[in-house]
Amino acid sequence: MSSTLEVAVPLLLAFLAYVALEIWVLVLVGQAIGFLGLLGLLILSAVVGAWALKREGRRSVTALGRAVQNRRPAEAEVADGMYVALAGVLLVIPGMLSTVAALVLLVPPVRRALARRAAARAVRAGSARMAPSVVVIGGGAPTGRPNPEQGAPMIIEGAPADTDRDR
Repeated sequence: MSSTLEVAVPLLLAFLAYVALEIWVLVLVGQAIGFLGLLGLLILSAVVGAWALKREGRRSVTALGRAVQNRRPAEAEVADGMYVALAGVLLVIPGMLSTVAALVLLVPPVRRALARRAAARAVRAGSARMAPSVVVIGGGAPTGRPNPEQGAPMIIEGAPADTDRDR
């Protein structure tokens, strides 16, 4: 129970700090441009953000489809799509800081750089693979030697053979 509180309290404090900062920025912007100007700016950013989100979301889905058709790893495309979805969530949250963060995420070069870093981190962590793999379940390895961990699947990485090219 105490470990849950150790995690929950800092998260709650961070969330409250974010909300306080967001309100402070809204008040500053409202004082500078007026209430109607602030309201117009929030509506305009939501409309522009929704348009950009739709456009970039469609492009992200197309890129994922191309990666699947070309039979290449799609970790970067998946991460790119996740950043587009995160931008959408940030646009739904009213506020200037979340809108700016969402618009930065919707800039394709920024998002692609973040997606490449996330994909590389996933590959290093072992949650994604850069090459196709085959899982062999059984008592022995292809060499005939027994698997050192009884019952554990053996993973063989490699690319599928192109039998039409060899003929």
